[in-house]
Amino acid sequence: MIHIFGIGANGLESLSIDATDALSNCKTIFGGARHLEMLPERIKKHPWPQPWRIPAEEISKAEDPVAIIVTGDPSWFSVTKQLTEIFDCKIWPTLGAFSLAAARLGWALEDVQCDSLHGRGPDTAEEIAGYISSLGGRHLLLSDKKSLQQFIEALLSLNFTPISHLTLLCDMGTEHEKHLTIDLDDPQEPDTNLFTISIDLEVAPRLLLDADFLDDNVFESHGKITKFEARQSAIAHLRNADILWDVGAGSGTVGLQAGYSLQPRQLYLIEDESEALKILERNCANSSSPSIIVEGSAPESLKNLPRPDAVFIGGGLSNPEVLKVCFEELTAGGRLVAHAVTLESEQVLLDFFQKHNEAKLSRITISNAEEVGRMHGWRPTMPLTQLVIEKPA
Repeated sequence: MIHIFGIGANGLESLSIDATDALSNCKTIFGGARHLEMLPERIKKHPWPQPWRIPAEEISKAEDPVAIIVTGDPSWFSVTKQLTEIFDCKIWPTLGAFSLAAARLGWALEDVQCDSLHGRGPDTAEEIAGYISSLGGRHLLLSDKKSLQQFIEALLSLNFTPISHLTLLCDMGTEHEKHLTIDLDDPQEPDTNLFTISIDLEVAPRLLLDADFLDDNVFESHGKITKFEARQSAIAHLRNADILWDVGAGSGTVGLQAGYSLQPRQLYLIEDESEALKILERNCANSSSPSIIVEGSAPESLKNLPRPDAVFIGGGLSNPEVLKVCFEELTAGGRLVAHAVTLESEQVLLDFFQKHNEAKLSRITISNAEEVGRMHGWRPTMPLTQLVIEKPA
C-alpha cells in the first residue's frame, strides 16, 4: 500500500490526527526536499529524482509502508493521478490551494474554473490566457514565478484581454499569508515561489456567432457564402490550430466558425473587397473569436503575418500564387483547405493536386428539396471543389 499525503504551506500541522499517525508508521518516504526536511532522520528518505520522473521501480522495492508527500490537495494537479495508475494507493487529503483561496475570497468552488500553470510551459499559459479572456468568470490558477511570467506574456500578446491585474494569494494557511495585487503593465514579483492566482471577471456574453453549428442565415452576407455543409467539412479538415488564416474571407463564415470551434490563439481574416469588409466587421462584432481583419489582396497582404498552422482559402484563387504562397507559409504538419466554385479556380486546384501526391480533391454537391408547383423536387446548389492537404512534417 502506498500512502499519499497532502501537506499545506504550514507543514505537518496541516495533517489530520489520523494522517499524522499513518505517516509516523511509514518506513520509507518519497517527496520534495522541502517536505523531507520536516521529517525525523530515522526514516528512509528519497527525494524526487532530477530531472523529475516517477521513481516507480524504487517505490516498488522500498520498505513498506511507503509514503509519498505532495503539496496541497493530492487530488488536484498532483502526481497522484499517475501513481494510482501504477500502485494501490490510499490518499490522505488536506485543504488545498483552491479550497483555501475560495474561502479567503468568499467564492463557491462550483462556480470557479480551477487550473494550473505550474510547470506546464508557455503553450499552456497561452491557452489559458486565451480562454479566460474570451469567457470571463472566476478562475483560480496554481502557479510559480516562471509560470506567472509566461502567463503575463501570454496575456499581453493577445489583441484584447479584459484582465488588467492579477491577485496572488501567497503562503495560505501560515502566519506569513498575504494577498498581492499586481498590474500587468508593471508586475511585481512575489516573495514566494508557489502561489495561487485569482481572476474575477464579468462572464462574457454569448454572442450571436458563438456556436459550433450555425445556419447560413445567422451570418450577414452579400450573397456569397460558404454553405453549411461545405463549411462543416472545411472546419473538420482544418482541425485544431494555433494560428489560422482565412484567405478571401468574404463574410467570414468559415473563419469565424472555425475560430469558435477550433479555438485558435490567433485568427486572421484576409479580405480586400470594400463591401465584404463592412459585413465582415459586423460579423466579427457578433463573435468572441480573437479575429484580426487584414485588409488587402493576397498574396501581398500575407507577407507580414505569422506563419499559420491552418489555412482556409475561400476566395482569391483566380491568382494561382495565392495557393502556392499559402502552402509555402504553412507550418510542417499544418492543414490547408481550399474551395473553388468557378471553372477557373477549379483548374488552379487541379494543377496543384497533380503536383502534390499527398493532396486530396473532392467534389461536394448539395441538393435541397423545394416546391415545384404543388409538389417538391430537388434543386441543386452550385457544385464545389474542395482541396485538402497536410504539409509533410
